[in-house]
Amino acid sequence: MLQNITVEAFGDQVTLAGTVHSWSERDLAERSAWGAPGVRSVINNMTIA
Repeated sequence: MLQNITVEAFGDQVTLAGTVHSWSERDLAERSAWGAPGVRSVINNMTIA
């Protein structure tokens, strides 16, 4: 379960921050951000607890 994730978008850049429980959750959040229309850059600052 994904939780405690913040998403900030500025132009075509998305920044992810927060805490997830596993690498697979971290990857899922990043892939979801890449799937948004117009996104050209994703900065993944999430940590795994």
